[in-house]
Amino acid sequence: MIQGQVITLSEHEMNNQPNRGKIEISDQVISNVVILTLAKQEGKEITQKSRDYKYYRKQVTIDRPDDNSVSISVKIRIKYGEKITDVTSQIQQAIKREVESITGLKVVSVNVYVEDVLSAKKESSEEIDEKEENKK
Repeated sequence: MIQGQVITLSEHEMNNQPNRGKIEISDQVISNVVILTLAKQEGKEITQKSRDYKYYRKQVTIDRPDDNSVSISVKIRIKYGEKITDVTSQIQQAIKREVESITGLKVVSVNVYVEDVLSAKKESSEEIDEKEENKK
């Protein structure tokens, strides 16, 4: 899903200061910002070793239309009863804000794909992953 491209911006482009070299931001860094933002939106704190992190990692796609911008796609699950348009709008705004703030890149789009509705019973990504593995 992550294409492995690295974006290179001169320091001047990033900070309007004299050009002292290049700054490279990998897709992995952008993906991590998105993952942490998604977890934060769900009220979770995760680490790179957690199952939730591994789940989110599979749900994020990064695309680079040019050197100064990024397009992001995420797949999410919504809890039953939540208003899809409200949740997806909040996610789009949070991802755009965080990625632009942290990386300095322009986020041209944040595409959110709702792939499932979860029952009212709160299920963690770990429980869902276990259920999917048991089906196999």
